Amino acid sequence: MSASPLSRILVVEDNVDSNDMLCELLRALDHDADGVTSAEDALALLKQRNFDIVITDISLPGMSGIELAKLIAHEQPSIKLIFASGYGIELAKNLDFHVTVLPKPFDFIRLEKLLHTLIPGNA
Repeated sequence: MSASPLSRILVVEDNVDSNDMLCELLRALDHDADGVTSAEDALALLKQRNFDIVITDISLPGMSGIELAKLIAHEQPSIKLIFASGYGIELAKNLDFHVTVLPKPFDFIRLEKLLHTLIPGNA
């Protein structure tokens, strides 16, 4: 593991097992990962810590991942946004901000390749 993480990533996924698994995959790729299970918890954590990337599911209890992404895009536009979803590609086309889609199900290699494209200087 490197001395410092490549990036700080917030995972927003209401399925606890999926959330834990994704955070572990991100840590295996030398990222600092935190996971929450709702958009509301994500907004609270975003006020406390700085993140480079937010990976969110679209279907969340309460506020949707789309609404969360809109708020982040307009309040903290430097954060890169990823929808981890089985149906986010079409929805992402109609937004007024950039979001990358990581179609579910995905594997370690697909996740790693996507992060390499989003993180400057990531080799």
